Amino acid sequence: MYTDRRQIQTAVLGSAASDEPLMLPMEAIELDAFRRSHEDDTFWCGTLLGGCGGQLTTKLYTDRACHFAHHPDPDGLPHVCGRRSRGVDSADHLYVRSAAAAWLAGRGEQATFEYTRPGGAPIGSVVEVRWQHGALRVHLDPAVAPVWDDGVEPVLGTMVPVDRDTLIRRWYVHRIRLDSMGTARHVRIGTEAFARPVEWFALDECEITERGLSTPAVQKIVQSHQAPRPTTWSPGTARKVPKPQARAQALLRRLVYARRIESARLVKQVCAEIEDLTPSEGDLQEQLEAAVRHAKTWLIEHSQGRRKLFDDLKKAVAEQKPGQVRRLLIRVNAMTAEDRTDTESFVYKRAVTYFESLDAPTRKAVEAEADTEKEARKAAARVRSALRHLRRYDAYTSGLRSEVEELLRSATAAGGLLSRGEARRVEVWRERWESGPEKQPRVARRYWIQRRCPRCDAGKGKGCVLAEGPGRGEPREDGHIERHQLILDERKAEREAKARREGADPVGPRPPAPQTRERAVSPRQELRKSGRKGVVQMEGQKSAVRLHHQVPRGDWYRMACPRCDAGPSKLCVNDDRVGPGEKRQLPHAERLRRVLQSDDRSGPGEPQKDIRDDRRQQAPPPARGKARTPRSRGREREPQETAGTAARTWHAREVTCPKCQAGPNSPCTPHGLHPERVQWAEEFSRKLWD
Repeated sequence: MYTDRRQIQTAVLGSAASDEPLMLPMEAIELDAFRRSHEDDTFWCGTLLGGCGGQLTTKLYTDRACHFAHHPDPDGLPHVCGRRSRGVDSADHLYVRSAAAAWLAGRGEQATFEYTRPGGAPIGSVVEVRWQHGALRVHLDPAVAPVWDDGVEPVLGTMVPVDRDTLIRRWYVHRIRLDSMGTARHVRIGTEAFARPVEWFALDECEITERGLSTPAVQKIVQSHQAPRPTTWSPGTARKVPKPQARAQALLRRLVYARRIESARLVKQVCAEIEDLTPSEGDLQEQLEAAVRHAKTWLIEHSQGRRKLFDDLKKAVAEQKPGQVRRLLIRVNAMTAEDRTDTESFVYKRAVTYFESLDAPTRKAVEAEADTEKEARKAAARVRSALRHLRRYDAYTSGLRSEVEELLRSATAAGGLLSRGEARRVEVWRERWESGPEKQPRVARRYWIQRRCPRCDAGKGKGCVLAEGPGRGEPREDGHIERHQLILDERKAEREAKARREGADPVGPRPPAPQTRERAVSPRQELRKSGRKGVVQMEGQKSAVRLHHQVPRGDWYRMACPRCDAGPSKLCVNDDRVGPGEKRQLPHAERLRRVLQSDDRSGPGEPQKDIRDDRRQQAPPPARGKARTPRSRGREREPQETAGTAARTWHAREVTCPKCQAGPNSPCTPHGLHPERVQWAEEFSRKLWD
């Protein structure tokens, strides 16, 4: 069975068959209040969510998003669930049902709901809402193509594409989206029309009319398509005439709209009204003349395109190409539905007669070809949507893997429907994908922000901007890799310089050690003496004296750290992720070097002393004859903060697995120890020993 390891954010209340959805807050502080308000409720992986029907529990985390989780099986095996959708939108069909039921009940209607799955579509893709006087079919994702002529009005999700011909023929289509507000999802209805942006409204602003679902935008669209009533002039009434400047501006807007909907009749009408207008003065008259001039040029081009369209339709009928005839008929209906000439009407009727005379197998093949073209148009729409999202990035990282792969698959399915610019942008992402994801260095922002970026030339103290692509110059979420690399190169140079300085013995020549009797040492004992596991010195090679070995342990935290500003007796902040904790097990090299350069440090030949020795010397001697109480002895000795051992080798079972998030001393699931966990432990050990 397919197993999805993503975090579960939605559940149902009460039982596995419940239709009452619930969304878990992602922040730990909100989850505490959520648990108190639902302390008597049970959460289930509901069957209406496509889940297994098992009971769920809440998981609280402070370092990642909180989520639901299945109860463990009694036999200790990992729970297997076939639920495919687990994000915050996985219960949207249940939220739609709840909102629609309340909305219709407020209007005196009782609704029934059905979660249809045509063609084996995932549950929740389509929700059918039916009541006594109407019905709606809500498509929440593109898994099922909408049907426009079966008596049920479709309502499309934001990711469901709609072609231009449908918008022109139907005047408008409705869309739906769900916005997260706290732990609930609120429904909003939008109206999309040709050459108009989508206008969104709350569900309470919508009504049920004879046309079906209606929003405030529908009334404007219907009024714009209805012909104005003829008016009669009466000598007894005076009609208010707008100012010439206002009328000229209105005619310019009408001309732009007429060209946008490709209506030659309306363009000619507006041009005639502009020419009959009283001449204006200044820039407005120049704008009117230029608009008319460009409109006449457009009319010539439109006439040529119209003539070519009917010539192509006539040729397709003569050559008996049913697929091409079908496509051209759709274009003819959209462009020339009002003012066809006699010759054009003859060509159109002949094409319609030919297409209706096709036999059933040919018509079925044409419909299959049309479905393929429709899928290609949907793929092209997905490509454009993905390109709009990816315009915020100028590099391919591992976090963009799924989006880039979907972009390349959709581009292959779209074929020649993409423009040249879109095809070039797809090829750029294809080259980046073939080169592999770039590994983003882990450098804190407070470090790389102090350097000028060599790629986008962002100055000191300013964030990076996109260096290429359509969003060039827009702010970037993180610094460029080249800017991070400057910090890494500086740190590498410092480590190499430190290694060269520590390679020479700062103490000078030492007296020869007293001769002792040598004992035979076995190879295993020699490996054990060499240090931790995996750190074996080569024979004849002298290891460099590390900096934390030159400073007595008692002096490590005697002075403040100049790098992380940690005060005396305080551990250094783990800003370079050396180890798994928030504090470093070894102080920063800058702190140790500062102690080495201080004048009051113990000399090489002097006995090592720590901060407690200095306090003993500064304190007055106790009076004779008075015994020191245990309380005074305890007050003199202050505990020092510690982070464990100085340096050691980390084993894979002691660190958190970056792949399955298994905690320390917990096994990885489901296939044993992951290689990523072993590499993570080796990286900790390498940083500590290097």
